Amino acid sequence: MSTYTIQEQFNQYLDLLNKIHNLGHDIDASIDETEITDLETKRYTCKQRLQMVTKSLVNSIKDMDSKYPIHNYLGNQTTYIYVEDNKLVFEYH
Repeated sequence: MSTYTIQEQFNQYLDLLNKIHNLGHDIDASIDETEITDLETKRYTCKQRLQMVTKSLVNSIKDMDSKYPIHNYLGNQTTYIYVEDNKLVFEYH
């Protein structure tokens, strides 16, 4: 069981997804081979960490045995995350 709350784990999950996405754009915009290799290494490290965070988040939600609400204040809607077949599932309301 993680020492982080589900909300903290979900925030880490979103942060890592964003970093991986941005590093992909940086790789596409790079022309220097050394810089590309460095960015690819950073992206790989983030992907590895994302796998660990996702596994921890899945286990925490499975332990809770219910859907976890995430409220989006900008969109004024609630997204529920839960686990199905050991994968995160997002349900929008």
